[in-house]
Amino acid sequence: MAALLELQDFHYYYGNIHTVKGINMKVEEGEMVTIIGANGAGKTTTLQAISGLKDAKGIRGKIIFDGKEIQKFSGHKVAALGLCQVLEGRHVFSKLTVEENLLTGAYLRKDTKNIRDDLKNIYKKFPRLEERRKQLGGTLSGGEQQMLAIGRALINKPKLLLLDEPSLGLAPVIVKEVFKAIREINKEGVTVLFVEQNSKIALNTANRGYVMQVGEIAMEGNCQDLLANEEVKKAYLGG
Repeated sequence: MAALLELQDFHYYYGNIHTVKGINMKVEEGEMVTIIGANGAGKTTTLQAISGLKDAKGIRGKIIFDGKEIQKFSGHKVAALGLCQVLEGRHVFSKLTVEENLLTGAYLRKDTKNIRDDLKNIYKKFPRLEERRKQLGGTLSGGEQQMLAIGRALINKPKLLLLDEPSLGLAPVIVKEVFKAIREINKEGVTVLFVEQNSKIALNTANRGYVMQVGEIAMEGNCQDLLANEEVKKAYLGG
């Protein structure tokens, strides 16, 4: 069976700077996969290239999603195929209410009559958003904005959800809440690929992981095996 997402000999260049160097990666339908690594390893560049947010001129190799080569597609076209990204730093619309923010995620949907039901499901997953549905996005805490950004991506009914640093800048108690929601989303059938600097929580959440170092895949495998690996412990888990 073909993977839902596959990178084949994927490279990324910023002009003459070779930032991602021929990586191969797969995400099967229903999986939750994480990419860990230090700052500057190429994790975010890889995620943004997948979702069509990087200049396609910098890409070499193939990005295949749901059987289609998408490495030359724009972000809009990629999202229309059912691949949605929650960006690092959240990027909510500060002057729109929580509910208006969520509904902007549904702009590509044709089945408008089901949107209200999906909104209810998002509120069930994130009760704080329902409590604050009339509040402006810019007045929410960092954790609430992260929940809002995830909810906005979910309302587009993605086949694959990409998350860039979902724990960044959040209090530990909120990190637990966000990752609990990510696990639920995956259990409900959404395939998830996420980049995360908190390697411990990443490897305790995902099924499989890739370790990136200076633009290359240094290691890959089942998350439990990576958690037990001495090199990973030393470099990323403080062990």
